Amino acid sequence: MNKAICPLCKSNQSQYCFSERDYQLLACNTCDLFFIHPYPGEVHERVKEYDYDDLEILNPERHYQAEVQLQKMYFGLIAQELDGVNSILDVGCGTGHFLERLNTYPNLYRVGIELNKSRAAIARQKAGCDIFQIPIEEFEPKKIFDVITMINVLSHISDFDRLFGKLRAILAPGGKLILKVGEMKKNVEKGDVFDWQIPDHLHFLGLNTIDCICQKFNFKVHKHQRVPLSQDMFSPVYFKSPGRSKVRNAIKSLLAYTPLALPAIAKIYDMRTGQRTYSSFVVLKIEA
Repeated sequence: MNKAICPLCKSNQSQYCFSERDYQLLACNTCDLFFIHPYPGEVHERVKEYDYDDLEILNPERHYQAEVQLQKMYFGLIAQELDGVNSILDVGCGTGHFLERLNTYPNLYRVGIELNKSRAAIARQKAGCDIFQIPIEEFEPKKIFDVITMINVLSHISDFDRLFGKLRAILAPGGKLILKVGEMKKNVEKGDVFDWQIPDHLHFLGLNTIDCICQKFNFKVHKHQRVPLSQDMFSPVYFKSPGRSKVRNAIKSLLAYTPLALPAIAKIYDMRTGQRTYSSFVVLKIEA
């Protein structure tokens, strides 16, 4: 029996999946959450001081270009949830392209949170709205929000109780929490993903984890759109997005502009993995 404690449901019943960079990835048998062991405590300080030269990214402007590509895939889905919305908070807003696109929404109060100082500086310039460099758990806004977005952010925040307690406190009645997350089956294998980016990623959701989050923190599922990870991983949009490695960026760019290369790779990937991993768009509504 593994005595590691699940950070979501606090169960000590989990199973070993694989190891990466001296961490184990475990799957909780109660809530399906996949989490690394040993599980870290405070992670916010590390994010504030990331050096992009160390990550082989030339400058934060490259992050902005990556966000432009990402929003080509997801802005339309998010926009469907914004009817009648007067205020929005983007947690982990990066260099601010999403908030910048929301400039077209008249009278929409826009706020971002971005801990990294380089990205936050770009976000203020691009989005033209308040960008706070403070952990969401410590954020004390002047008003509550109709919508909070967390796009590829949840896997980086270590304390579920503090996070969702704060989200409930600053969401308006009937407000929406919009998540872009990864989900996977219990039989996932290390080779299913080239680089799991552990311990930068602290956890991943299982197929039943969203339901457990809703039950524990009094949310309800408004939308849950799950597609095979290959649709994201081998999309032209993703392959045109600059990542952490210069070498991988060059290879990705070559494949993105090679006709039929990406669909062929995606098909091979799905055949090999049996679609054990997913990219999911989730909208949760706060319960009264």
